[in-house]
Amino acid sequence: MGANAGMLWFVDSDDPIADLQFGVRNDPDAAARLAQTVVGDSVLIARGETTLDRAATTDDEVSVGVFGRIAVVVGAPVATDFPSQLPDSVIGARPAKVVHLVVTDLQRSFGAFASWENGTLRRSFASNPVDISENIGLPYVFEREFWAGERPLRYSEGAMPDPQALPFHPTEFADHASTLWVGLRLTPPFGPDVISPEAIPVSRFAIRPPGHQPTADDLREPRRPEPQTAPPQDSEPEAGGDDDVSAPTKVARWFGFGRR
Repeated sequence: MGANAGMLWFVDSDDPIADLQFGVRNDPDAAARLAQTVVGDSVLIARGETTLDRAATTDDEVSVGVFGRIAVVVGAPVATDFPSQLPDSVIGARPAKVVHLVVTDLQRSFGAFASWENGTLRRSFASNPVDISENIGLPYVFEREFWAGERPLRYSEGAMPDPQALPFHPTEFADHASTLWVGLRLTPPFGPDVISPEAIPVSRFAIRPPGHQPTADDLREPRRPEPQTAPPQDSEPEAGGDDDVSAPTKVARWFGFGRR
């Protein structure tokens, strides 16, 4: 999984971070049921047990962990550029007071996060460093330092800033949401109070079309995927910015006000 991931968290715990830090054990049977609910009529092929750092990253896999009052779905079924468009059947696949989505893709410098409370979308944000694909609901308090330019993008030497660039890296934005919501950080460094992906057990499944009959290749013992690594968050992604446009003007643009 590493820093390229789509994760949907179902949370019924009053303190999910404490629960996950204490240590969790996956329920494979419950994970299989949840996975099937998420993919609908598609056929699932069990791929064994692993951890979040080795979880599904391809379009034909999904990984699921169920830990009592908390569950997570990782993979293509929830990796979307438009969180609000996730089907109700996915958001409601497991009863939960709160559902959190985090999507990160370093190759595209893309990040997204969203949160539903009792099935109602509370907040959704998705963008690359220049183009915002979704911005719904009132911002959370934790977003202030990003919009205020206190967590700025840094540029590789010689990179030309884009005049419309955001003042932060969207992947870091989404990773920060993950850290605050469930205590899980996707990019190093992993501090003593932060949960790393390798501490979260999940069940892996291959996704096949409806009506698929398992083949010998399907049933063959799969090779265990290598853990994905990501550069630290202080790396310098190539993305744009604009020193000639004031921060208030840019923030006004992002929220639908001001001239473009």
